[in-house]
Amino acid sequence: MYVSNTAGVYATLGYNFSDPNGDVVDLSANTQSHMNSMPALINSWQAADVTNNSVNGYYKNPVANSVQNIWNTANSIISLTANTSNLNTSIYITATALAVTSNSFMIHTNRISNVEPFTGQEVIVPFYTTAIALGRTALYITNQTDGIINNSPMLGSFTSILVGPQISSNANTINAYVNLISASIDPIANTSNLTNAQITQINSDLSTANTLMSDRRSADFTYFTNLQTFVNNYNAVKAIGNMGETEKYLANNFIGTEKLNTRINS
Repeated sequence: MYVSNTAGVYATLGYNFSDPNGDVVDLSANTQSHMNSMPALINSWQAADVTNNSVNGYYKNPVANSVQNIWNTANSIISLTANTSNLNTSIYITATALAVTSNSFMIHTNRISNVEPFTGQEVIVPFYTTAIALGRTALYITNQTDGIINNSPMLGSFTSILVGPQISSNANTINAYVNLISASIDPIANTSNLTNAQITQINSDLSTANTLMSDRRSADFTYFTNLQTFVNNYNAVKAIGNMGETEKYLANNFIGTEKLNTRINS
């Protein structure tokens, strides 16, 4: 099957052999017929992107701007409060924790947004491709075992990008504190005239932003770990359930425990 408007893909291979001995031959009629009967492996836009070597820019991190805003705000507050005597043991510490969390959260959400694609190296942290593949298996299985009819089995590793409005709200709230803190500091005495109530509120709002990102990231990691265990366990029992005659013979007469033989003979 030929795909329309896709000429030029072959040229990207850079084939330049002149074939002086006539070793390059046309495929047989049967092979050509078989290939023509196959469904399309590529569509027009895919072929164009392959031809133009334009196979990136498909994904975005939906919370990136808000998280970057929080990181910037946290670092601004860190700079303001580091040497301010009545703030460097309270707001400074909370802002420092927030800066660390927002950085980790950005890395995590870039992975699950497929902005940073999986390279086959880090298998213990959730990436888009690995979490989707495992989640799809969980979706089918839990539908049959528990009657689950929503997409939560696939989204459990992605909750950090589902709280965009909440993260944006936190970013807007704490952003206003930069000017408030800056205006409160006496540069000579290195003290702030913020009231205890104001300091408490600022700390509370910084902590709220920190907790949201920290908890969601942790939950995504925990779910992904559970998901990997779930699929591994499923694959283990799937292999047993698909035993052939000789495999069952070996199990029943030589290598199978009572547990295994009870299951395969039930």
